[in-house]
Amino acid sequence: MSVHASVEDGIATLRLQRGKEMNALDAPTSQAVQDTVKAFAADPAVRVMVLAGEGPAFSAGGDFNWVLEWPGLDAAARQAGAQAMMGAVQAVYDFPKPSIARVHGAAVGGGIGLMLACDFAVASATARFGLTSARNGLLAAIAIPVLIEAVGPRVARQLLMHGGIFDAREAERIGLVDRVVEPAALDAAVAGLGRELKLGAPSVQTLVKKLVPQIDALPHDSVAADMLAVHVAEQCVTDDAREGMRAFLDKRKPRWAV
Repeated sequence: MSVHASVEDGIATLRLQRGKEMNALDAPTSQAVQDTVKAFAADPAVRVMVLAGEGPAFSAGGDFNWVLEWPGLDAAARQAGAQAMMGAVQAVYDFPKPSIARVHGAAVGGGIGLMLACDFAVASATARFGLTSARNGLLAAIAIPVLIEAVGPRVARQLLMHGGIFDAREAERIGLVDRVVEPAALDAAVAGLGRELKLGAPSVQTLVKKLVPQIDALPHDSVAADMLAVHVAEQCVTDDAREGMRAFLDKRKPRWAV
């Protein structure tokens, strides 16, 4: 199997298992990522998803051995290959619950796309990053939408044109990763963040993931305000809202945080 899935205490882990290939994406791996993410989304026992890589790297992006076969394929087959990788990143981005990228080793090209598709990225201080495709005559397209969201269009252009490798502290400075920790502390930092995320109401977290892209695409006018007012009013009468407010008044944890 190119990925390994596990669930423990509400935290699901999707681990890329192509260590010898630096966890690069090919068609079967891209499909396995999509299938696993969909299964986690449908599992009520899953509260948080962690995306990680086995071996020396998080992910090196597209598998060159696979992509080198594309010139011998027709246009439809080449497009299907590109869409498979895009679909893996999109599936992670669309996951309706909180997600965390556990980043070590190299996160390059499409690997950065997978990382940024998660809601949080926690990186080892020894991790290295790069949108190197320009130096290989390629376009790191599967990373572009989430890259622009993370760092803005100007920095995205710079990274995509320059193609160089940079360290974890630079990645943190420009907004690619949210937290950098020493290698020995990486698993504990990811686990701790997962536990913190389980304290949030599931329905609110899912609503946030749905609403933020919608609101971001709208001008800051009365249309956006009216949309938010509707959601605020509707959320206030949900079971999670009732339970959360009662728990606060009773000085206890709500049921989802127990």
